[in-house]
This record gives sequence, structure tokens and C-alpha cells, in this order.
Amino acid sequence: MTTDAQAGPITLADVRAALADTDPSRTNAGALRKVLGRGSYATIQKHLDAIRAERAPAPPEAPGAVPAPPAEALHAIWGAAWAQAQVMTLARMERLSAERDTALALAAAQAQDVAGLAAEIDAQAAAAQDLADSQAQALAAAQGVALEATARADRQAQELAAARAEIERITAAAAQAAALAEREATIERQTLQAALERQIDKYTDLKAVVDHLKPMAG
Repeated sequence: MTTDAQAGPITLADVRAALADTDPSRTNAGALRKVLGRGSYATIQKHLDAIRAERAPAPPEAPGAVPAPPAEALHAIWGAAWAQAQVMTLARMERLSAERDTALALAAAQAQDVAGLAAEIDAQAAAAQDLADSQAQALAAAQGVALEATARADRQAQELAAARAEIERITAAAAQAAALAEREATIERQTLQAALERQIDKYTDLKAVVDHLKPMAG
């Protein structure tokens, strides 16, 4: 059965008791929570951080004032630093010079590439213009041929229409001539038929007279 103290909030003393001889930097709130059997992780962690701060080693005390460096040592250090700076500066200048030369060479190569590309573009543009001119000439020639063919077709259509009209005229004239010839033939047949009938009538009359005269002659 737990006491009221055990049922209350976790205190710094509780965490210190749970730590015992354990180094606070080698444990954590979860392990202490298992030992305590209660409390929030946040509260345990807060007390653990406080204990770690208490047991942290004190910073070393600052030494006394630094004595002034000897003049000879300072001169030697300054000379060495100056020499090193000169070496570094020369190396930097050489590197920059090399980078500049490389950049200039690259720029020259790129300029040549641009000039070559421009020349190629100009050549392609000229070829395209020549092709366009050739196509325009071919189109103009084709249009001329088409116009000539259209004119020839129109002339042939006119000639065909004239020939058709002439054929129709000749056909009409032939039909008219045939009708006239048929009418004249009919009239001639009728005339011949009438003449033949008159001759037959005359022959009949003469035969009747002859037949009448025969008894008288006997």
C-alpha cells in the first residue's frame, strides 16, 4: 500500500534517491520511471537535468593575464606570416591567371562555335531561300500550264458546242428535206395514181365501145 508521499508528485529528492550511485549522464527518464514506478516523464526529466547540472564539473578558472610576447618572437611570427601571405597571394594570383587563361580560351572556342553556327544558319537560310524560289518558280510554271490547259479546254468546249450546233442544224435540214421529199413523193404517187386511173377509165371506155361495135360488124 502506497503512502501519501509516494502518491504525490515526483520531487527532486525522489529522483536523486532513484539514482543512488548511478551517473546521471548514463541513464534517462524512462529508466528512472521504472525505478520510481510513477510520475510523468517530463517531471522526471526536469529533475534529472537539474541533477546533471549539479554534478557537472566546474569550469577551470581563467589564468592570469597573458604576458607580452617577446619582440624577437613577434617579429619572427610576423615575418613568417608575411612570407606565408605572399606565397598564398602569389599562388592565388597564379591560380586566377590560369583560370583567366582558361576562361579566355573557352570564350574564344565558344566564339568560334558561335561563328560556325552562325555560318551554318546563314547557309541553311540561303538554301531555304533558294528552295523557296525554286518552288515559287515551279508553282508559277504549273499555274501557267494550268491556265493554258484551261484556255485550251475552253476552246475545245466552244468548238464542240459549235460542232454540236452544226450537227443539229444539218440534222434539222436533213429532216426537213426528208419531209419535203416524202411530201413530193406522196404527191407524185397520187398524181401517177390519178393518171393511171384515168388511163384505166379510158381503156374501159374504149373496150366498151369495141365490144359494142363487134355485133354490128358481124
